Amino acid sequence: MASGELRHRPIPDLIGGTFGVVARRFREIAVIAIVAAAVAVVSLVAFTSALDIVNDEIIENPRFEEFMDLTAKEEVESEEIEAAVETWLESVEGDRLVSAALLLAAGLLIGLLGWVTTIAFSLVALDDVEGRPSAIGHAFRIGLARMPKALLLSVVYFAVFVALLIALGIAMLVLSLMHPYLGVAFLVIAIVVTILYFMPLVQMHFVIAYLEPGFPSFPRWWRLLAGNMAATWGRSVLIILANIAVGLVLWLGLLALPSPYGDFISNAIAGPILGALSAVAYALMYADLSGRSAC
Repeated sequence: MASGELRHRPIPDLIGGTFGVVARRFREIAVIAIVAAAVAVVSLVAFTSALDIVNDEIIENPRFEEFMDLTAKEEVESEEIEAAVETWLESVEGDRLVSAALLLAAGLLIGLLGWVTTIAFSLVALDDVEGRPSAIGHAFRIGLARMPKALLLSVVYFAVFVALLIALGIAMLVLSLMHPYLGVAFLVIAIVVTILYFMPLVQMHFVIAYLEPGFPSFPRWWRLLAGNMAATWGRSVLIILANIAVGLVLWLGLLALPSPYGDFISNAIAGPILGALSAVAYALMYADLSGRSAC
């Protein structure tokens, strides 16, 4: 197939294919979704507990409130402020903050396991496309082995994003010397183009990391998208918008529940379902682009 020819299946077929995979591999996807729900809830509990400790010890600490009231006064001696800060710090329980730090670290570590379930969803979808039986244990083992690669790719993109911001900042300063508004306009346009155009395409780079051995190079990602960037972008945006729309509906529906039950239900039910559907859809897109499925 020529590189300029559309390799994606039509959008209605992508939607139907996604639900078809879920129906055919329901047992495997349901088990992975249950694990994803457990991971999400445990991670949320760790983060919530840690933030509650930080809030109690720092934000809602009476000594902190006294310090803030003192700084709000028009005339106050520096010695009074120093004494208020010292009193506040002495009132903070250091062991509780250490516990909060450990809980945050645990929540982050557990949250990273969410990548394992996303990779497992993707592998099950690719098995279905290629007509292979799926082994849940094998999918989890591969997901665990490829999780560090996904993390490394995130670090690479973060570095690229920081470098891009620095380059844009320099360009903005240079253009601002020519005209004050020119630099600001350039920066806004560049950021909007980056977020709206390239960010949806970046997800396919992660899908390559999920489904292929070895670290996915930028040339490999670029070749996979060759001639199909607009179609890939459009389908990725549809997936993002669908997630936002469903998430918004669920958020509005869960507002009636007392906090934090709404968050728990969303993470335990909505999150895994949306994660499964998105992972399967992206896996089908990858299969189409890589020629591993018949459109």
